[in-house]
Amino acid sequence: MATETEKIADVLRYVPGACLIVQDGVVLGANEDAIGVFGIPRARLVGAPLPELTVPEMQFGLARFLDEAKDVVSRHRFRLAAGLTPIELSSRRLSDSIVILGARIMELEHQMSALAGGELTHDQVTGLPNRYHVLEQLHQRLGAANARSLAIIAIWIDDLVHLGDERGPRVIERVSRQVGERVQSRLRRPDVLGRFEDGAFLAVLASDSTPAQLAEIAERLRNEVSLPVEFDGGLVGFTASVLVGSIGGPRRPTIDLIQNRLEAGGAKLAASGGNRTETITF
Repeated sequence: MATETEKIADVLRYVPGACLIVQDGVVLGANEDAIGVFGIPRARLVGAPLPELTVPEMQFGLARFLDEAKDVVSRHRFRLAAGLTPIELSSRRLSDSIVILGARIMELEHQMSALAGGELTHDQVTGLPNRYHVLEQLHQRLGAANARSLAIIAIWIDDLVHLGDERGPRVIERVSRQVGERVQSRLRRPDVLGRFEDGAFLAVLASDSTPAQLAEIAERLRNEVSLPVEFDGGLVGFTASVLVGSIGGPRRPTIDLIQNRLEAGGAKLAASGGNRTETITF
């Protein structure tokens, strides 16, 4: 009588394409195609909790997807933490605790969406790259063989939710678009700008500037982006807060570390009342 391990090996051997066997959310086995899709060696992939392989925002959704997988095939799209690449997982339950997953890279859809300004990679309000896409660009630059020193500038529109409560949701869109356009107009072609959160933008620049020079650039940018915006025949006033830091040298921070530092720094700025520029270290 075949053992559970032998059954899993047979499934992996005969299922075409990328395939994972998952039990209670943990990867039991992976075929060669799956290793290529996830970009993780088998020794690290097998035994890993599958939700932890996705970006934090999608871990709960993936855990629920695995829990709700039925006998019928179901599909859902997720983003991998390793490279922020969008993938589609299809599931079929083999037993009460074991699920077989097919994995497919959505690279073609990813590229087509970027060209079309689609929601997969671009923010629908500003037309800028969304959080995942700008972080993917940062990830690629951090890992490039000829990686240059980088500057990161994060811009928050202070009290954007309060502004929307006072003037309605349309003012949020208007101010966000205007701020995005103002920041974009100050960047060079190789620089990348994305909408990091509803009221926040993230710019990634190739720069050898000193911390003092970066702080001066960021303060000037903060003053420029927070000029009043025309709306419904009048002007809407607001303030902005900025974090700026540099990344250089052979030891590069991880994407998770950068996100955590930016989110913590943004929360600190908001708690202090905003309307200021601070430097940050990665």
